[in-house]
Amino acid sequence: MKTYITYSERFASIILISLLLIACNKKPDQIGLNLQPASVELSVIFDNGTGLLSHAFREDSVRTDGNAIKTAMLGSMLDPVFGKTTAEIFSQFRLSENGHSFGTDAILDSLILSLAYSGFYGDSLSSQSIRIYELEQEMDPDSSYFSNQSVSDLGVELASVTFVPAPGDSVIIDGKKAPPQLRISLSDVFAQTLLDADESVYADNESFLEFMKGLHIASEPVQADGSIMLFDMFASYSKMTIFYHSADLEDTLSFDFLSNDNCARFTAFDHYDYQDASAEFQAQVLNGDTALGADHFYLQGMGGVKAQIRLPDIQEFFNDGPVAINEAKLIFHIYDDGVELAAPPELALAIIDEEGDYLPLPDATEGSSYYGGYLNDAKDQYYFRISRHVQQVLTGVSPNYPLALLVSGASFRANRLILHGPDSTINAELRMKLNIIYTKVN
Repeated sequence: MKTYITYSERFASIILISLLLIACNKKPDQIGLNLQPASVELSVIFDNGTGLLSHAFREDSVRTDGNAIKTAMLGSMLDPVFGKTTAEIFSQFRLSENGHSFGTDAILDSLILSLAYSGFYGDSLSSQSIRIYELEQEMDPDSSYFSNQSVSDLGVELASVTFVPAPGDSVIIDGKKAPPQLRISLSDVFAQTLLDADESVYADNESFLEFMKGLHIASEPVQADGSIMLFDMFASYSKMTIFYHSADLEDTLSFDFLSNDNCARFTAFDHYDYQDASAEFQAQVLNGDTALGADHFYLQGMGGVKAQIRLPDIQEFFNDGPVAINEAKLIFHIYDDGVELAAPPELALAIIDEEGDYLPLPDATEGSSYYGGYLNDAKDQYYFRISRHVQQVLTGVSPNYPLALLVSGASFRANRLILHGPDSTINAELRMKLNIIYTKVN
């Protein structure tokens, strides 16, 4: 099955409160309508499909280190449109206490890596194959890491498992129910090196991380369907635990190696240059056929794909005289490609300046209930109110820069999305459009 007052003057206070309630209850799409006299007629433009341009292109990378997000992603999926993607984790683990001693007669029982599920995207019935290696290269907790980076490992396999993810199923640990988590038994040989290490290794984290630099948790590419698993790396159940006992004691002892906000860690994504993507996708995203974006275009998390939106004719449309923009709403409808993969809950919109940097739109300061960006489940659409931005473009306060449309939270969301483009001859009522309510200024 396929698939986040104190009262001093009572009368005056009542009047004040009433006025505030009236103002607070004003619908977002009515903001600005009271700025003109009632005798002035408002005009409404429903964009006819011309004057808007859209196309998708590749994202370079996204920041995925633990200083930016607490989520790590793992797994592989094959999308019929976007092609194949894998996610893998590079992470340190730290001592739960300094100066720990296993004693002179410790006997190994097991070494378990556990990762607490926080989400899931894709086919819940597809199996995943995971391989784990010890890192060779040091990582720096104070550094930023991005989704296109890698850290070398020693090439010695510590675990190889194939399983069907169970992100909704609790597990039993020591006879007690625990939250859903992935638990993998690591190599006894590797575990024994941890048990046999000199006590100086456990003096502090600096010493330990020189000895054991971390783990590379890699995903094997799937050949069909698949999924991406999300893990909360700050959860108490995300850790590495060694279980052991002494020769003269029957009780099993344990020691935790923690995954926390002091650990260097990041997720890396591989989209295999989209060689497994559909021909239409490749033509637009890889080969730069921007005209195809008039029909539909693409967005993808995991440092995958973003889109560029242009409003090149907006100034020419209003060249017969100045206007006051009461509302400008940019609307996107979901294109149904027949694939049951959830759309992202939120999109982001930004200005792309001449340096290629992203700048927030002035409307974003109005708050999300006005600005938008969220998925409307009932209508399968997203919208952004960009009234201030359009007004500033028309008055020459801001250049008519292109806009970037992205999956919000692309560092920790695997969602993908296809949206209708602006061509009205193809998309009819579902086309991308800019609805504007304006007043002519004499």
